[in-house]
Amino acid sequence: MTQRLPKRETILFPPAQPPAAPPARRFFKTMSGAIVILLALLTVLVILAIVLLTLGKDPAAALTRFITGALGTENARADVVMAALPLLLCASGLLVTFTAGLWNIGIEGQIIMGSIFCTSLARVVPADANPLLVIPAELALAMLGGALWAGVSALLKIYGNVNEIFGGVALNFIASNIALFLLNGSWKGSTYPQTAPFEAAAMLPRAGTLRLSILAIVVAVTAFVIVFALLRGTRWGLQLKAMGKSEKSAFLLGVRTRRNLIQAMLLCGALAGLAGSIQILFSYGLLKPGTSGGTGFTAVLLVLLTNVQPSLVPLVTAFFALVPVGNLKLASDLNEAVRVDTSLGSTFQSALVLAVLLFSGARTRWQQRKRKA
Repeated sequence: MTQRLPKRETILFPPAQPPAAPPARRFFKTMSGAIVILLALLTVLVILAIVLLTLGKDPAAALTRFITGALGTENARADVVMAALPLLLCASGLLVTFTAGLWNIGIEGQIIMGSIFCTSLARVVPADANPLLVIPAELALAMLGGALWAGVSALLKIYGNVNEIFGGVALNFIASNIALFLLNGSWKGSTYPQTAPFEAAAMLPRAGTLRLSILAIVVAVTAFVIVFALLRGTRWGLQLKAMGKSEKSAFLLGVRTRRNLIQAMLLCGALAGLAGSIQILFSYGLLKPGTSGGTGFTAVLLVLLTNVQPSLVPLVTAFFALVPVGNLKLASDLNEAVRVDTSLGSTFQSALVLAVLLFSGARTRWQQRKRKA
């Protein structure tokens, strides 16, 4: 349960805005974070190699097959890019909420609601419709659906004292059941609980014969750049950082914490809705149960892995997108010496996050002892 903030008193002389961290300090922080991730990656790879050896597998051959399977062909590389885009959108939104001290675990439900709102238009688009009019409307609806669902979580926190973690988990469950209700009811388009395939006019355009959408890339990269600029170079970003340190102190210093909380959640929800629209307008071509595919929870792990450092998010996102694509190639390989179960990919990602957290904790303790000395 969240603690109600005390009544804010008028501040006659508000504190001056603190200066931005010098470039050298920011660079050192980014590099130290990258080194921690690299050490954690090497540690997890060694552990996985030992596990594979105990199972009678060839770790070197498995790693080679993993890399060639994920990057060996143009379509494989395109699959990695398209898998990274929803993750990048969700991670961009979570950067905002995590900076403000908000654990937006409800991002899975926001992805689902974005896909539902998008589907409400996509399922009725005729074959001769103009994509230049349809696609922007679909993306706008997806953003609206995700933002509204995130807004519910924000209002529950502000006016109901419901922690965003518990509220988000409940809203995830509700969003999933709303999708199932629709897919088993009026939206059912086949013998399975899913809609009929969307018309080509409702889908994101492909880049020739590649499984790639230039429009989706532009949308995701633009969203990340905007979030990066907001957090690094605006007063609003500074206020979110103050809230993340101490919401009560930020409130007493004149920060409109409730307004910023709602804005942060709405922005995150809108980006999550966009991620849902990319899933159904390109990857699936219809709405079905499990549309989010765990993208939101993976993005939470991703942001934790970077220690909420925006500059590390693109690189880690690319790596997280690489894992499932390469892992599928390993699982379908005919060579028994390299074939592994698909669960290895999620195990690897989770172990990597745990290793990064342990190394980060060790680095923090070492820095504290160094200061005391």
